[in-house]
Amino acid sequence: MAFEQISRSVSEEIINSFQIVWEYLGQPGDWWTGSQRIEIAEEVRRSAPRPLWDRPPSLADLPDTLNGELSLFEQGVVERVTADPSSIDQATCDYIVERLGEDKYAELASIVTQIVPIDHLHDALGIEREKLPLAAEGNIGMHRPVGLVNGVGFLPTLPADGLPHVAVSLGLALADNARRMLLVRAMYSGQSFGEMIWTHRSLSRPQVELVAARTSALNECFY
Repeated sequence: MAFEQISRSVSEEIINSFQIVWEYLGQPGDWWTGSQRIEIAEEVRRSAPRPLWDRPPSLADLPDTLNGELSLFEQGVVERVTADPSSIDQATCDYIVERLGEDKYAELASIVTQIVPIDHLHDALGIEREKLPLAAEGNIGMHRPVGLVNGVGFLPTLPADGLPHVAVSLGLALADNARRMLLVRAMYSGQSFGEMIWTHRSLSRPQVELVAARTSALNECFY
């Protein structure tokens, strides 16, 4: 069973969300094959913040030459989203989209945002990271959500309709964004987001919000 080691340390809700992510990680997505999605996950694990004297190469200098399942440019985008997301402003996003396309970029970013919190929790608890699932054969779905709007995030999104913008910012990758938000709920608020007092966490809600705000500030998150 996946995540057996960490299941002794966290809630069943968190483990269930992890298992759902792993179930679909190696399946063909809408714009990346199963093997490409696993390669994206492996590239996430190879990416880490660089010291100040070792800056990553400019995306413009990275060619579209294949290096395994991904191109050197695609690998560079994964590293940027994983290890230096605050550097992705609107101009950088537009450049990535020009070369990669909106849909592929949204799915790539959604995969990154599923792997990072799962791996970081394992690291924080001193537990070996879960082995990535095997890639499955099959064709990509090429599904694009209807009813997209502009102006909510850098990419077209579903209408926010009262939701936090971060919840729909990667809505272009509908299925992966749903799994990303499943992780957010399981690891952050559980089913009690709308309640001001939490009793289901070891930390109180003010303490959780303080940790979240400090983490966002350290990551230079503009949300």
